[in-house]
Order: sequence, then structure tokens, then C-alpha cells
Amino acid sequence: MNDDAVLFAVDIQFPDWGDRVANIPFVNATIYHHGHTVGWVYASNLKVTPQEKRISLYEVFHIADSDAMARLLIEAASSRRVAVNAQAKIALSGFGKYLPVADVSRDLDVVLPPPPNVNVTACDVVGPVVDMRRGGITAQANVKVGLPAFASANVSPIWLDFSYHGIVVAAAEVGPMSIYASGVGDLPVKFNVRQIETRAHEAALADMAIKASSGEGFELAVSGADPSRYDAAPLWLRQALRNITIPVRSDMLQLPHDVSLPIEDIVKSVAVDKLYGYWSAKDSFNPWAGVSAQVSIDIPNHSAANVKFEIDSLVPNIQLLDEDQLPFATVDIPTTPIRMVQTEELQFVASCDYDRVSLSVIPGCELQFTRAMKRALSDRHVAIGVDGTLNVSMTTSIGQIHIEALPIVTSIDWKFDRLEIAGGDRELRVSQPAEISVTRIHVLDTTRDQIKLEIDIGVENPFTYGAFISDMALEVKYAGLHIATVGVKELSLSQGTNDVTVYVDFNNYPGDPRQRMLFLEASSGKNVTLEISGFPNCTSISPLEESLRGFAQKFTIDTSQLGSHSSSPGMFTGKFPKVLREVVFHIFTMSAEATVVNPVSGASVWIQTIDAIGYYEDDIPLGVLEYDFTDKQPRQGQSNGLLLPYNQAITTPRLPITANETSIGWDVVRRAIGGTLDVSVFTNIQMQVGNAPLNFTIMGRNAPVKIRL
Repeated sequence: MNDDAVLFAVDIQFPDWGDRVANIPFVNATIYHHGHTVGWVYASNLKVTPQEKRISLYEVFHIADSDAMARLLIEAASSRRVAVNAQAKIALSGFGKYLPVADVSRDLDVVLPPPPNVNVTACDVVGPVVDMRRGGITAQANVKVGLPAFASANVSPIWLDFSYHGIVVAAAEVGPMSIYASGVGDLPVKFNVRQIETRAHEAALADMAIKASSGEGFELAVSGADPSRYDAAPLWLRQALRNITIPVRSDMLQLPHDVSLPIEDIVKSVAVDKLYGYWSAKDSFNPWAGVSAQVSIDIPNHSAANVKFEIDSLVPNIQLLDEDQLPFATVDIPTTPIRMVQTEELQFVASCDYDRVSLSVIPGCELQFTRAMKRALSDRHVAIGVDGTLNVSMTTSIGQIHIEALPIVTSIDWKFDRLEIAGGDRELRVSQPAEISVTRIHVLDTTRDQIKLEIDIGVENPFTYGAFISDMALEVKYAGLHIATVGVKELSLSQGTNDVTVYVDFNNYPGDPRQRMLFLEASSGKNVTLEISGFPNCTSISPLEESLRGFAQKFTIDTSQLGSHSSSPGMFTGKFPKVLREVVFHIFTMSAEATVVNPVSGASVWIQTIDAIGYYEDDIPLGVLEYDFTDKQPRQGQSNGLLLPYNQAITTPRLPITANETSIGWDVVRRAIGGTLDVSVFTNIQMQVGNAPLNFTIMGRNAPVKIRL
């Protein structure tokens, strides 16, 4: 194809051709359009037989007038019909030796079929990148074109302009085009999004974004660029394309399947500087939270994109939808904007700082909210729709863009096995651990099977994290054993010093080995796996109560990090009342005495029996202690053991020890005379707390024991 000629191939079928044989030495046809010669074609040695009922042409159409050719194409594209006059000279000697050359003239008014539906898929995308030559940003791609017909074509590169409401928003260099006989072809494209030049230009891009986000789609007017801007294609084709406008809908372009990424794959870290939640019985259907956070976003850059994209201001207006896509709650967010800055190509940090974000359940939709809560807590399944708008201001490589009421319509369908505060790289930032100290343990009531406790806890919270919840209680289980019900009447935590009262109903199982194992694991610094679960009437917050009825969650506590001197503390450390104040071992009498302080008020506490084995470095046995206080401490004819008054230091009598006779053990003890020796003690203790008998086993590690003669 050039300015003067078009090479074409076509098959002409004659399905009703009879038994005749036709030989046509030549045909010379000229096409006229509105009296102007467009061009001509010459074909020779044409033959039709009963066996071959077609003519295959591979000829050149010679263009006589490029302006006429352009007008012909413009009329055909704009009106979907074309009126031409065809004049031909046909040699008839193939039908009879003496037949002359015939002159044939015919006016043709051809109605063209509707344009076919074209399937277009972009692949092998490179960019977009800042275009220093054209301005704006440019992306390259290989476009797969599919036509619903058997057609083929080879077309030189052309330049197209893409307009929206009369504003040229982009340009494309298309081709060379190669479409094969199957109707499928490859089309290299360089697509340039223009720099924003006017407010009307910005408004056009904003309107396109709104329509695309709403799912409505938009329509672009595609026409050829000014013929003077390029010369790769013939002049008549450039002139025609400039005057032809083809509407193209945005939904015609199919992007590769890997363009869409789940949000969990692009969010790399979450740093929370401030977090506060509030939920009370009075506001059961209106919880709120305050949050200040930064989210790191990393989008895979498979196409080597290099453009600027920052969000200067994003203000959402959101409502939540139920499974029937009906709104049941609104998310009330202050007008303080979310911002997003770019750190590297397709790497961003989004930040927000909200004093209060409220969830307001729409009156009459309380059941839908409760159902969503129950599904999340009990079934580990978050399934809600999100419908709303965003007011966005952006700074990009093509200029500033402001979009009012950008629709956001999406759904969240997330299933998970367990609740986690942090996982993988998505961690809450912890600069120092919170310090929890038990300041008071008071017994409210005791029976043989249960001890009711009121425990005051001081929480020194270094975080800007906090919460308020009016009341809540949960059951705690260990290895299937319901060991306690733990609750608060009102929990209020903020940064700094906090006083919290916790109510514990400790269920006592003196004969169950699982209770002993729980104390042993906890005192040994091992991981302890507990399960918490809700139960009917566990809170007065009605939607939370309904949701917690089916809630159960296992979690593991590393008890080695609960001490105040942990070398690698987690999110909190613990300070607990020191019960064992001193242990003294007397070598001459082979006995030990201990000074203990009882931190529990509200009930009498008695030590009844104690069985212990001491080890040095956890594997060198030192001695065995077995003592029954009920035989040595009679009181009014009864034997309750050794009474431990509240908050008083009590020293036991000297308790006899059977020493281990290994030389290595005695050598260790003798070397420590006058000093201390770190001893690990495996101990079984029987106690009486009020009316409740307690049996538990503990492992005290590296307790300092004074060695005296």
C-alpha cells in the first residue's frame, strides 16, 4: 500500500455456475466517485469452469486521484454505504473467437454491513513511562485483534487521536497491522496519554474515571491524527482517517488476567501509630474507632512502569452492603484526607489520621449487622459489600487531577482460620512493650469447685492504642478443660497508666491432671495453648453477644516472655506479686526453710503438703523434700497445715531434705557455702484456699538458694 496503489487479493465465488467454461483474456475496470476518477485495476487470463467456480484475484488497484480515494473512504465509513460508477472493458474472445471487447458501465449503490465486533486484548505491556519527546506518559503493548470473519490485511503504521467530549486525551501509534486469514492478528501500539493542559481536559479525565469506576464505561471518539504529523501511511489513507470518527467503548479492551491483584498481595506492612476503639451497650449499633496509620503498598512492576502517581487528598464516603447488596450501615469518616506518597516505581505509603471513624447501623438493619458480625467471629468469614464515593486529588506525571464522587463499588469475601493482630510482614509497630502488673488479688467466694476472684491490674501502656468496652466475659479452656471465666465490667484503656479490674471465676479440678499440667507448663516458661470462647449473655452489647455465642479461638502464650526481665519481650511484659521471698539451705542439719508472702486477700490460705526435687543446671539432682504440714500444725484438734496470712512474710520451719549422694551434687553445694546457688525445683503442692482444695505442680527455674552451714 502506498500513495499510488493498493495491492489486494480477493476470491469471487460463482456457486450457480453451470457446465460452461469461460475464458476472459482481460478486464480493465475504472471506479468513479461523484464524477471523479478514483482508480483502476487490470486483470488478465481469468477462467471459470464447472470444476473451479471462482476467480482468485491478486492485483493492484492503481489510485488516480488520492483526494477522490479519501472522499470515497470517508463516505463509506460515515454513512455505511457508497455510491460509485464502475466502467469496465471486458475481452469476450474467450466466449467466442470473433466476439469484441465489451464496454460495461454500471452505477452501484452499495450498503455496507454494520462494523463487526472486534475483540481486542492487550498483552506484553511495557510502561507507562514519562515520555520526554511527546510529553505525557506512554505505554507500549502488543494488541491481539480478533475479527468475526475470515479476513486478512497488512496496513502501514497509522496515528490516531482519542477524544472524549471533544477533548483529545490520548494518541496512539498503531501498526504496522498484520491480520491473518483467520481474522486474528498482531498489532503493536504505542499509547500516549497527553499532558493535562486545561481545566476542561482535567474534567474529561475525571468523568472517564467516574464512568469506569461505576461500571458504566465510557465512549471515546477515535480518528486519524493530522496527516502532517506522520508519513508512514499513504496520504489518501491519512486524509480519510482524519475525517473518519469511530466510537470505541472502554469495555472493548480486555486487559491481561494478572493485572488485577488481591489487596492482601500488595499491602506489605501496616504501621499503626494510634488506635482506639469504643463500643458500649448504649451504643451497641454505633461503635467507633480512632486510628493513625501508614500502609506500605508495593504493586508488582512487571511492565517496568516509571510514572508519578501520588494522592494528595482522598476523602471516602462509604456504606456497607449485606448479602442482598442492600445497605445496612454507613461508615462516617471525618473530612481529614488520606494521603499517599510514592517512594519508588509503583511503591507507595498511604497514611491517615482519624480521631473518630464511626460505624452507624441504619435503623431497621440491626439484624443484618449482627449477622455480619456473627459470620466474621464465629465462621471466620468476612463477606460484605462496599458502596460509596471518593473525593480524590492526585498529582501525576500528566498533571493535577481532582475527582469528585468517584464511585467505589466492591465486595470483600475473606475467609481465615484464626484471628491475628499481625502476620508475615504485616505487623503492628511496637517500640516498647506494655507493662502489666497485678496489684491486688481478692477472693470473693469459694466452694470446693470454684474460686471467685477480683484482680486489680495496672497497665502501663506506652502505645497510642486504647479501647473502651462496657462489659464482656469469655470462657477460658485448657486441653478441653473449662478452667475459668474471665470478664470485665468496664474496660477503658488509653496511653499511659490504666487501672483495670478483672473478675475471674476459677473452676477447680483437684483430681484432674490437666490442671496440674497447666500450672507446670506456665511455671516452666513453655508455650501454653488456651482457647477462649463466648457464651450466652457474655456482654450487654447485643450484636456482640449474639456473635460471641459461637465464637471460639485458640491462641498460644509464650510464658517465658511474661516476666519483667525477659530478654526479648513481645507486646507486653508482666509483673506479678513475689510469693517466694527467700530460701535458705542448712548443710549441717540437711534442711531448708522458705520465706513466703501470701498476696491473696479475702480467704484463708493454707499450705498442706509439699513434695519437691531440686536440680542444678536442670539435670544434676541435689535432694528431695517431702513434708506434710497437716501433721505438724495442729489447731483446735484439726490439722489444716501452715496458715499464710495476707501480705505477711511467713518463714516455714526447717524442712528436712534427703540429699542426693552423687559426688558432683555435693561438690556443687560445698562450693556455694556462704553464697547462693541457682536451683530449679520441681514441686507438687497441696493447698487450701477458703473452701477450695488446690493441687498443682510447678517448676521454679534458677531460684536463688542461700547456702549456709
